[in-house]
Amino acid sequence: MHKQNIKNLSIKEISLIIEELGEKRHRKTQLLKWLYQKRVNSFHDMTNVPLDLRKKFDKLFSISALHSTKVIVSSEDNSTKFLLECEDKLLIETVLMKFKKHQTICISSQVGCSLGCTFCRTGKNGLERNLRSDEILNQVIFFKNKYIPPRKRYNIVFMGMGEPFLNSDNVFRAIEILNDLDAFALGEKRITVSTIGFPDKIIEAAKSDLKFRLAVSLNATTNSIRKKIMPGSKNISDTLSAAQKFAELKGTRTTLEYVLIKGVNDSDEDAKRLAKLTSGKPFKINLIPFNTWDGCKFSRPDEERMGKFIELLLPRAPAVTVRRSRGSDIGAACGQLSYQKGSTTDKL
Repeated sequence: MHKQNIKNLSIKEISLIIEELGEKRHRKTQLLKWLYQKRVNSFHDMTNVPLDLRKKFDKLFSISALHSTKVIVSSEDNSTKFLLECEDKLLIETVLMKFKKHQTICISSQVGCSLGCTFCRTGKNGLERNLRSDEILNQVIFFKNKYIPPRKRYNIVFMGMGEPFLNSDNVFRAIEILNDLDAFALGEKRITVSTIGFPDKIIEAAKSDLKFRLAVSLNATTNSIRKKIMPGSKNISDTLSAAQKFAELKGTRTTLEYVLIKGVNDSDEDAKRLAKLTSGKPFKINLIPFNTWDGCKFSRPDEERMGKFIELLLPRAPAVTVRRSRGSDIGAACGQLSYQKGSTTDKL
């Protein structure tokens, strides 16, 4: 008999199963705490749950985990890239970044990516498959178990491999668990989802109870250039309208990510158009100098060009920051992650 993976169930589904088994409601709370706070790998370890109920759970469900096959540490900023192995031997890349007061986990939502953005290495090999919600949650659990000390503040960014909104069912189910007080208890200030922007999905998320911050990968100021470097992207106006709606309904600001690529989207005219597109809107702009990778034809602008771009942007645009990506020397920076089929054997 095939067992269902319990980490693929929503909180509502878990509650219904508890009810169907004739158990009291607080069993749901116990189950969530054992799975996501104590992070056990066996129902038999859930010692405050009655033995007969543990046996029922064990008969019906499995508990999954991800295993690291390789770890690479940056010599520049101590960022660390991990290859995590799925049950089907596909490898996903995740990154742990250490800051003075917190750590940030960059997690993946898909194995590969179907969007084919020309400046991003992840999409070079196409999409293998979506990650299940248990595989998304298990990335966080992996780091909680091994690399994040108790009570240490950490953030999660969906900026690894894949497009989260093309796997929205699994991503949203995972975020519900990440938000829940009996599980990870992470609010909107601790979770960021980065997307190229699918207006319908953005509005759906905006109207939901899910708590996360939104980052839209814009990267161009005209639809023609955006479509050229991001073939799967939608109309800029529709995307920004949805991003604004998200900010208004959630009472926050949407981040607009803009990868600066030499000779493509870094002109004076681009800066002026970006300022016009964002002026007076609930946005903040995150400029990201392009991170090179083997086989890519693009390069980043020099510091003088980036300085001029910022100078033209600042008078009219909302808040502007420059994000210097970490881990570029180990292929762990923005746009550098890629997937592999189980070819790496150096297990931790």
